[in-house]
Amino acid sequence: MFAPLASAYDGIVAPMVAREIGAAEMPRVNLALRAMSVKIGETMIAYAALTGRPPDVEVAALAGAVTRLYDDLIDGDPGGDESLGDRLGGMFAATGHPVSPLAAAPCPAPRAAAADLERLLGRLVGEIRRRLDLRDGDIAVTGLLALHEYQCLSRRQREPGVSRATLDKICRGKGAMAHLTICGLVHPRMDAAEREIVMALGEVLQSVDDYMDADLDRSNGVATLVSTGVTTLADIVAGFQALREPVAARYGATATRGYYGMLYFLLLKSAVGRRLPLLGRVARHLADRSDTLAFLTRGAEVIP
Repeated sequence: MFAPLASAYDGIVAPMVAREIGAAEMPRVNLALRAMSVKIGETMIAYAALTGRPPDVEVAALAGAVTRLYDDLIDGDPGGDESLGDRLGGMFAATGHPVSPLAAAPCPAPRAAAADLERLLGRLVGEIRRRLDLRDGDIAVTGLLALHEYQCLSRRQREPGVSRATLDKICRGKGAMAHLTICGLVHPRMDAAEREIVMALGEVLQSVDDYMDADLDRSNGVATLVSTGVTTLADIVAGFQALREPVAARYGATATRGYYGMLYFLLLKSAVGRRLPLLGRVARHLADRSDTLAFLTRGAEVIP
């Protein structure tokens, strides 16, 4: 599915980037978004296969680009500009109305560079909403709004001495809601039991992501359950193993084997990248130049 995802990016996302981003910045933005478009898109397609649903490759490519761009806008605002949270919250609501408690105050205009990226994010989100006819109350919308609140709260991860309880709430909440959102794009009417499975998987996947970024997080002063030593690689493996039985009970043993192959591949890549950093750097270098290997990396940063 790597080649179809890359083609979908080139056909749908790249033209939106060209409309919103200046020529000088366009190659860097496309490099960053394209890699995550393939990576997140592949996880969505894996979930579609697990559930027996036909994959929507174009929506998957759009969702991966949204994930990368949104993460970098939030991460690129360590100072905690509350107006950014308000603007993005309003963008994510299907009605277009702000949903954050901060919405009572008018939002200052964003700086020019951020404005281009925010317009691009709005265009990408709007295209997903149009294609799937998303409405307030749909799983993907409610999941994204909840994720946004956790992302705004994640600024506390930079606070010296942030408590374990706070980290637990943020890290688990972000993972659960992020996975619920992208899976909700695949299966918009999952029942409560399936939502619980999806969110539990998301919590463990967030730990994998934090494990990959632990050294970078420490150098940037960002605390996570992994970077503080609360969650170890063994804990992550145990988390996936504990969920295998309920996943198989829900989706069947054959589908679960395929899905868990993808999960364990991600885990192996993370372990190799951390324990053999030179090999990890080589893999990232190759992944930046290969659609197939893009699954191995987050790609470059959208915001330098």
